[in-house]
Amino acid sequence: MNRLLAVGLALSFAACAENEKKDSTTAANAKENQPAPAQADRSRCDTSGKKVVELDVNKDQKPDVWKIYAAAVDNGAKVDVLTCKEVDLNFDGKKDMWVYYDNTGNITLEEFDLDFDGKLDLWTYRQNGKIIRQELDTNFDNKTDIWKFYENEKLARIERSSQKNGKVDVWEYYEGGKLDRIGYDTTGSGQVDRWDRAPEEAQPQAAAETQPAAATTPAPAPRQVVPTVTPETGNAQGPAPSTPAPKK
Repeated sequence: MNRLLAVGLALSFAACAENEKKDSTTAANAKENQPAPAQADRSRCDTSGKKVVELDVNKDQKPDVWKIYAAAVDNGAKVDVLTCKEVDLNFDGKKDMWVYYDNTGNITLEEFDLDFDGKLDLWTYRQNGKIIRQELDTNFDNKTDIWKFYENEKLARIERSSQKNGKVDVWEYYEGGKLDRIGYDTTGSGQVDRWDRAPEEAQPQAAAETQPAAATTPAPAPRQVVPTVTPETGNAQGPAPSTPAPKK
């Protein structure tokens, strides 16, 4: 019986070691310890040769939403295909949000200037309309410091630059929507050299950043990270909060 228990423990430790080895290798293989740039066709917002429709949402006689259409042929008929939408979220006359569409009408990319300083702070990438990745500049220094990766629209991994220098040194892995483990690069080598198994103190921070509460269309205010925006209305809206419990 003791021998069976010993074999079981050995297999368990081996599996954990293999998982950590794979995670560490993934982190170390990133160029300069940075996630590879996500791909998106930003020419969809180019207005050259396209039709632009302007909307005045707040009725102040100034456009707040711009919809860009490209001419196409569908079953022999000429149609207008929405390729991009631009939004002035705080009604100051400057565009703060860009939504890119593919030819089937699915959103491929959303870009946001959350603090209204003329620089992008949040990028949401989608495939077939489903979120697969988010990038955030949380300290508004024009450098991404958080990368979120999704599988089937569920959070699978977060990579962080705790030093705010664009280089990843913290890796959070999620299983079934729950934080499973965190790897740290404490030496600057680009590799994980310390692991925590779902530490309770990490839960509030992870939950707050991954599942913010819903919000209305922002007006000029202190800098704030808002994760997603409803494309048709331009109103900021985040997913319902859900705080994962750590494994014990």
